[in-house]
Amino acid sequence: MKDSLRIATKEVRENLYGVTGSLWALFCAIALALTSSNLLLTDERLSFSDQSEILYTVTSLAPILGLLAAGMLATSSVAGKKGWATLESMLLLPTRRGTLLLGKVCGVMAAWLLTFVISAPYILVAGFGTSVPWAALLYTFVLGDLCVAGFAALIVGISTLSRSGRGLKLISSAIFTAMAAPTLLGAASKESWFGEAYNALSPIAQARLSLESLIVDKESLLVQLPHIGALAAFALIAGVFATFAARGGLAPRTL
Repeated sequence: MKDSLRIATKEVRENLYGVTGSLWALFCAIALALTSSNLLLTDERLSFSDQSEILYTVTSLAPILGLLAAGMLATSSVAGKKGWATLESMLLLPTRRGTLLLGKVCGVMAAWLLTFVISAPYILVAGFGTSVPWAALLYTFVLGDLCVAGFAALIVGISTLSRSGRGLKLISSAIFTAMAAPTLLGAASKESWFGEAYNALSPIAQARLSLESLIVDKESLLVQLPHIGALAAFALIAGVFATFAARGGLAPRTL
């Protein structure tokens, strides 16, 4: 864990302390402000249902922004260093490949934590006056953690199998689009067998369904457990894939 923390700290410095981190923080703030503008920029008192819809939209947007950041950073976490021939020196250190992989994923996850910190004030303001502001904040953190961790592990795993970063951003964008597609389905499509199957397989859809159940429908934790379980399974499967990918992709023969 000490070595993983050291690697994660190095990744965080590279990812967030530079121009990329500053621009990402600004982009997140603008996106969340525009999303909640109906609540923040009006003097009219919104109905309880309208406020719940705004809160649901803001909480749903936060994990999606976290996924975008994770995909952007994870593509260069390993493959980028292969392209710049800097990964070889890291592999010469007395560090296990699993430890290196964990440090890379944790470094990418820092972007999600930054996104969550930025989104927290918007969530609390949007939820002010409702019965679930703190619950919505907690659920956004937990669901976002699972969703982004799985996606980060998946992209880092693919990154270890790539000899360079070429085409990796396109692959990451394609996977993100496939995961986000259920959120763009119309009401009729969501009720069809295709929409139901897509929602069941998409981590983003599972997170949104759980948030909708909590914020809009006011349902209990028991109803959220299948969605949380699906996200936990996604994170676990992605982690196993990344572990096996690291054994082959980070082997000396690939350098």
